Amino acid sequence: MNRLVALAALTVSALAMGEVGKVVKLDGSASRAPKGGSVEALKEGSTIELGDTVEVKAGALKLELTDGSVIALSEKSVLEITEAEFEGQERKAFSGFLKSGSLWTKVKKALGGGKFEVTTDRAVAGVRGTIFRIDADTFVKAAKGKGRKASIVRVVEGVVAVKPTKQIAKTLTRARPKKGARVAVAGPTEISQDEWETRFVELQKGTQIAVGDDLFEQAQLDEAAQRDAFGAWLEKNP
Repeated sequence: MNRLVALAALTVSALAMGEVGKVVKLDGSASRAPKGGSVEALKEGSTIELGDTVEVKAGALKLELTDGSVIALSEKSVLEITEAEFEGQERKAFSGFLKSGSLWTKVKKALGGGKFEVTTDRAVAGVRGTIFRIDADTFVKAAKGKGRKASIVRVVEGVVAVKPTKQIAKTLTRARPKKGARVAVAGPTEISQDEWETRFVELQKGTQIAVGDDLFEQAQLDEAAQRDAFGAWLEKNP
């Protein structure tokens, strides 16, 4: 009997270790897909675990992580929880891959400096304690031509370190800086791929950056762009 009790306790402990947070607000419909498991509908109070892919099909959703950090996802967003390490309520590391849609987060500062990172196909955004929004796939108008797709990081509070992904870094290495463009490198000369992979900008409060195939431009925060349906939902659900 004692052996069975001990085994049950270990099982519960192992399950708890996989938990990274829970749904605290859901307007619409969303689901979680565990690695190797079947898709499950989410509701307020549902648990999110390491390895889950969270998809918001309609409306918007807000998660609270174990350390008290908050993540909100817009309609048609897909987020994979790729890394989550907590010690009690203290964050050691958290990473997510935003495959599509928009993510807003209020990151609780970790006493030990535990990382918090969100990646898209184009950009990597890392913080310690701040509020920012990242749009995975946004159409950016160009002065000439048809425009292009980009990931946009917008900082509401604090500081966010942003760099291009390795794949985007390759295209940026080949691209020539445009005349008059506000770029993240000093001077018009090209830099190596290795330099791009380690190069980043630190965005301050009230600024944003667009990262695309040949784009790495920093600018002042576009307040109008944040007044979309997701932005309105965030204002109603702070």
